[in-house]
Amino acid sequence: MDIKTLVFLGASFFSISVFGADQKARSGDQKVNVNQANMEQLDKGLLGVGPRIAMEIVKYRDQHGPYQSFDDLDKVKYVGSRMLDKNKNRIVFD
Repeated sequence: MDIKTLVFLGASFFSISVFGADQKARSGDQKVNVNQANMEQLDKGLLGVGPRIAMEIVKYRDQHGPYQSFDDLDKVKYVGSRMLDKNKNRIVFD
């Protein structure tokens, strides 16, 4: 591969990644009920949450029952205060 092809591929990958992050950021008005959302809804609706963390949130909820607070969510593997801070206005427990 020549340098032009590498630069083009790199720029394409970067723009796709930025577009995906921007779409999630735009949905900031959207609330996510962590007691009802499925993995896809958690992945798409929460910042810093991908498929793996979404799966852990659902798995923990299935094993321990509904979340009552951010403290409950903080007990989930791979979820931490940083992710919770980013999403404090998005997460609801209804």
